[in-house]
Amino acid sequence: MLEERFFRLKNPEIFNDSADLTRAKIFEKDQIIYSQGDDGELIYFLKSGKVQIYVGSAGGAEKILAVFSGGGLFGKSAFFEKMPRATSARALKKSEIVPIDKNMLAEIIKKEPQFALDMLEYLSKTIRVFSNQIENISFLQADKRVAMFLLDNAQNGRNERIERLPRHSRVQATHDEIAATIGASRVTVSKILRRFARDGLIETKYREIKIIDPAALRRESSADAR
Repeated sequence: MLEERFFRLKNPEIFNDSADLTRAKIFEKDQIIYSQGDDGELIYFLKSGKVQIYVGSAGGAEKILAVFSGGGLFGKSAFFEKMPRATSARALKKSEIVPIDKNMLAEIIKKEPQFALDMLEYLSKTIRVFSNQIENISFLQADKRVAMFLLDNAQNGRNERIERLPRHSRVQATHDEIAATIGASRVTVSKILRRFARDGLIETKYREIKIIDPAALRRESSADAR
Protein backbone atom coordinates (compact mmCIF):
# COMPACT_ATOMS: atom_id res chain seq x y z
CA MET A 1 0.00 0.00 0.00
CA LEU A 2 1.21 3.49 -0.82
CA GLU A 3 1.07 5.61 2.31
CA GLU A 4 0.74 9.06 0.78
CA ARG A 5 3.91 10.57 2.27
CA PHE A 6 5.60 11.57 -0.99
CA PHE A 7 3.44 14.53 -1.92
CA ARG A 8 1.99 17.00 0.51
CA LEU A 9 1.43 20.61 -0.38
CA LYS A 10 4.53 22.56 0.54
CA ASN A 11 2.47 25.73 0.68
CA PRO A 12 -1.07 24.83 1.80
CA GLU A 13 -1.73 28.52 2.42
CA ILE A 14 -2.66 28.80 -1.26
CA PHE A 15 -6.02 27.34 -0.27
CA ASN A 16 -6.70 30.42 1.81
CA ASP A 17 -6.34 32.77 -1.15
CA SER A 18 -9.61 31.89 -2.86
CA ALA A 19 -13.14 31.63 -1.54
CA ASP A 20 -13.75 28.65 -3.85
CA LEU A 21 -10.80 26.75 -2.44
CA THR A 22 -11.87 27.22 1.17
CA ARG A 23 -15.27 25.59 0.62
CA ALA A 24 -14.38 22.17 1.94
CA LYS A 25 -16.88 19.34 2.06
CA ILE A 26 -17.25 17.07 5.08
CA PHE A 27 -17.24 13.30 4.47
CA GLU A 28 -18.17 11.03 7.37
CA LYS A 29 -16.42 7.77 8.19
CA ASP A 30 -16.94 5.12 5.45
CA GLN A 31 -18.60 7.63 3.11
CA ILE A 32 -17.69 7.12 -0.56
CA ILE A 33 -16.00 10.13 -2.19
CA TYR A 34 -15.93 8.69 -5.70
CA SER A 35 -16.32 5.26 -7.31
CA GLN A 36 -14.72 3.31 -10.13
CA GLY A 37 -16.16 4.43 -13.44
CA ASP A 38 -17.01 7.97 -12.28
CA ASP A 39 -15.86 10.93 -14.36
CA GLY A 40 -12.50 12.25 -13.19
CA GLU A 41 -13.38 15.94 -13.35
CA LEU A 42 -11.97 16.79 -9.92
CA ILE A 43 -8.90 16.25 -7.81
CA TYR A 44 -9.13 16.54 -4.04
CA PHE A 45 -7.11 18.26 -1.34
CA LEU A 46 -7.47 16.52 2.04
CA LYS A 47 -7.39 19.27 4.66
CA SER A 48 -7.93 16.85 7.55
CA GLY A 49 -8.87 13.23 8.11
CA LYS A 50 -7.86 10.06 6.27
CA VAL A 51 -8.90 8.61 2.90
CA GLN A 52 -8.41 5.14 1.44
CA ILE A 53 -7.97 4.49 -2.28
CA TYR A 54 -8.96 1.00 -3.45
CA VAL A 55 -10.13 -1.09 -6.38
CA GLY A 56 -13.00 -3.55 -6.25
CA SER A 57 -13.84 -6.68 -8.22
CA ALA A 58 -17.22 -7.81 -9.54
CA GLY A 59 -17.26 -10.39 -6.74
CA GLY A 60 -16.97 -7.73 -4.05
CA ALA A 61 -13.29 -8.20 -3.18
CA GLU A 62 -11.23 -5.06 -2.57
CA LYS A 63 -7.56 -4.23 -3.02
CA ILE A 64 -6.21 -1.27 -1.04
CA LEU A 65 -3.79 0.86 -3.05
CA ALA A 66 -3.12 3.93 -0.93
CA VAL A 67 -4.03 5.79 2.24
CA PHE A 68 -3.95 9.59 2.34
CA SER A 69 -3.75 11.76 5.44
CA GLY A 70 -4.17 15.51 5.93
CA GLY A 71 -2.21 17.64 3.46
CA GLY A 72 -2.36 15.15 0.59
CA LEU A 73 -3.85 15.33 -2.88
CA PHE A 74 -5.71 12.40 -4.41
CA GLY A 75 -7.77 11.53 -7.47
CA LYS A 76 -5.10 12.83 -9.83
CA SER A 77 -4.72 10.07 -12.43
CA ALA A 78 -8.22 10.20 -13.93
CA PHE A 79 -8.19 13.99 -13.64
CA PHE A 80 -5.12 14.33 -15.87
CA GLU A 81 -5.91 11.39 -18.15
CA LYS A 82 -9.49 12.61 -18.82
CA MET A 83 -10.60 9.01 -18.33
CA PRO A 84 -13.16 7.36 -16.00
CA ARG A 85 -11.81 6.62 -12.54
CA ALA A 86 -10.01 3.29 -12.19
CA THR A 87 -10.25 3.38 -8.38
CA SER A 88 -12.65 4.28 -5.61
CA ALA A 89 -12.08 6.49 -2.56
CA ARG A 90 -13.68 6.38 0.88
CA ALA A 91 -13.18 8.32 4.08
CA LEU A 92 -11.60 6.20 6.82
CA LYS A 93 -12.70 8.78 9.37
CA LYS A 94 -14.47 12.12 9.32
CA SER A 95 -12.58 14.14 6.71
CA GLU A 96 -12.56 17.70 5.40
CA ILE A 97 -11.94 17.68 1.63
CA VAL A 98 -11.62 20.44 -0.97
CA PRO A 99 -12.72 19.45 -4.53
CA ILE A 100 -10.60 21.19 -7.19
CA ASP A 101 -11.57 21.54 -10.84
CA LYS A 102 -9.33 22.43 -13.81
CA ASN A 103 -9.95 26.17 -13.57
CA MET A 104 -9.08 26.20 -9.90
CA LEU A 105 -5.92 24.15 -10.53
CA ALA A 106 -4.86 26.53 -13.29
CA GLU A 107 -5.25 29.41 -10.86
CA ILE A 108 -3.12 27.60 -8.28
CA ILE A 109 -0.34 26.98 -10.80
CA LYS A 110 -0.51 30.59 -11.98
CA LYS A 111 0.07 31.79 -8.42
CA GLU A 112 2.50 29.00 -7.46
CA PRO A 113 4.42 27.74 -10.55
CA GLN A 114 6.55 25.48 -8.32
CA PHE A 115 3.39 23.51 -7.61
CA ALA A 116 3.45 22.06 -11.16
CA LEU A 117 7.02 20.82 -10.69
CA ASP A 118 6.12 19.33 -7.31
CA MET A 119 3.25 17.48 -8.97
CA LEU A 120 5.52 16.02 -11.66
CA GLU A 121 7.96 14.85 -8.98
CA TYR A 122 5.13 13.21 -7.07
CA LEU A 123 3.78 11.40 -10.13
CA SER A 124 7.24 10.02 -10.94
CA LYS A 125 7.65 8.72 -7.39
CA THR A 126 4.18 7.17 -7.46
CA ILE A 127 5.00 5.22 -10.63
CA ARG A 128 8.19 3.91 -9.01
CA VAL A 129 6.40 2.88 -5.80
CA PHE A 130 3.62 1.04 -7.62
CA SER A 131 6.18 -0.70 -9.84
CA ASN A 132 7.93 -1.92 -6.71
CA GLN A 133 4.59 -3.11 -5.30
CA ILE A 134 3.85 -5.14 -8.43
CA GLU A 135 7.30 -6.71 -8.29
CA ASN A 136 6.93 -7.54 -4.60
CA ILE A 137 3.51 -9.15 -5.03
CA SER A 138 4.77 -11.16 -8.00
CA PHE A 139 8.01 -12.49 -6.54
CA LEU A 140 8.26 -12.09 -2.75
CA GLN A 141 6.97 -14.64 -0.28
CA ALA A 142 4.06 -13.63 1.94
CA ASP A 143 6.15 -13.20 5.11
CA LYS A 144 8.47 -10.79 3.31
CA ARG A 145 5.50 -8.83 1.95
CA VAL A 146 4.02 -8.53 5.45
CA ALA A 147 7.36 -7.33 6.86
CA MET A 148 7.69 -4.80 4.03
CA PHE A 149 4.15 -3.54 4.62
CA LEU A 150 4.91 -2.92 8.31
CA LEU A 151 8.13 -1.08 7.53
CA ASP A 152 6.54 1.02 4.78
CA ASN A 153 3.58 2.07 6.93
CA ALA A 154 5.23 2.64 10.30
CA GLN A 155 4.46 5.94 12.00
CA ASN A 156 5.80 7.77 15.00
CA GLY A 157 3.74 8.84 17.99
CA ARG A 158 2.38 11.88 16.11
CA ASN A 159 1.05 9.69 13.29
CA GLU A 160 3.65 11.04 10.88
CA ARG A 161 5.60 8.89 8.45
CA ILE A 162 9.29 8.66 9.36
CA GLU A 163 12.21 7.60 7.21
CA ARG A 164 14.45 6.32 10.05
CA LEU A 165 12.50 3.73 11.95
CA PRO A 166 12.91 3.78 15.74
CA ARG A 167 11.78 1.07 18.12
CA HIS A 168 8.12 1.09 19.10
CA SER A 169 6.93 2.69 15.86
CA ARG A 170 3.32 1.78 15.15
CA VAL A 171 1.28 0.60 12.19
CA GLN A 172 -2.46 1.19 12.28
CA ALA A 173 -4.01 -1.54 10.15
CA THR A 174 -6.17 -4.62 10.58
CA HIS A 175 -5.20 -8.10 9.41
CA ASP A 176 -7.84 -7.78 6.68
CA GLU A 177 -6.36 -4.49 5.45
CA ILE A 178 -2.86 -5.95 5.31
CA ALA A 179 -4.12 -9.03 3.46
CA ALA A 180 -6.02 -6.94 0.90
CA THR A 181 -2.96 -4.76 0.33
CA ILE A 182 -0.29 -7.43 -0.13
CA GLY A 183 -2.41 -9.96 -2.00
CA ALA A 184 -2.56 -12.72 0.63
CA SER A 185 -5.30 -14.34 2.71
CA ARG A 186 -6.21 -13.06 6.15
CA VAL A 187 -5.34 -16.45 7.64
CA THR A 188 -1.84 -16.25 6.15
CA VAL A 189 -1.31 -12.70 7.43
CA SER A 190 -2.49 -13.60 10.93
CA LYS A 191 -0.18 -16.61 11.02
CA ILE A 192 2.82 -14.50 9.96
CA LEU A 193 2.05 -11.77 12.49
CA ARG A 194 1.80 -14.36 15.27
CA ARG A 195 5.25 -15.64 14.31
CA PHE A 196 6.68 -12.13 14.24
CA ALA A 197 5.20 -11.51 17.70
CA ARG A 198 6.51 -14.81 19.05
CA ASP A 199 9.99 -13.94 17.75
CA GLY A 200 9.91 -10.54 19.45
CA LEU A 201 9.72 -8.43 16.29
CA ILE A 202 6.30 -6.88 16.97
CA GLU A 203 3.45 -6.63 19.46
CA THR A 204 -0.13 -6.77 18.19
CA LYS A 205 -3.09 -4.84 19.52
CA TYR A 206 -6.55 -4.03 18.19
CA ARG A 207 -6.07 -2.28 14.83
CA GLU A 208 -2.46 -1.53 15.74
CA ILE A 209 0.92 -3.23 15.49
CA LYS A 210 3.93 -2.01 17.48
CA ILE A 211 7.33 -2.64 15.92
CA ILE A 212 9.73 -3.87 18.61
CA ASP A 213 12.77 -4.86 16.53
CA PRO A 214 12.90 -2.87 13.27
CA ALA A 215 16.31 -4.27 12.28
CA ALA A 216 15.07 -7.86 12.50
CA LEU A 217 11.89 -6.91 10.63
CA ARG A 218 13.98 -5.35 7.88
CA ARG A 219 15.96 -8.60 7.60
CA GLU A 220 12.65 -10.46 7.26
CA SER A 221 11.66 -8.16 4.40
CA SER A 222 14.86 -8.79 2.46
CA ALA A 223 14.43 -10.69 -0.78
CA ASP A 224 17.66 -12.55 0.10
CA ALA A 225 16.42 -13.69 3.52
CA ARG A 226 16.14 -17.42 4.04
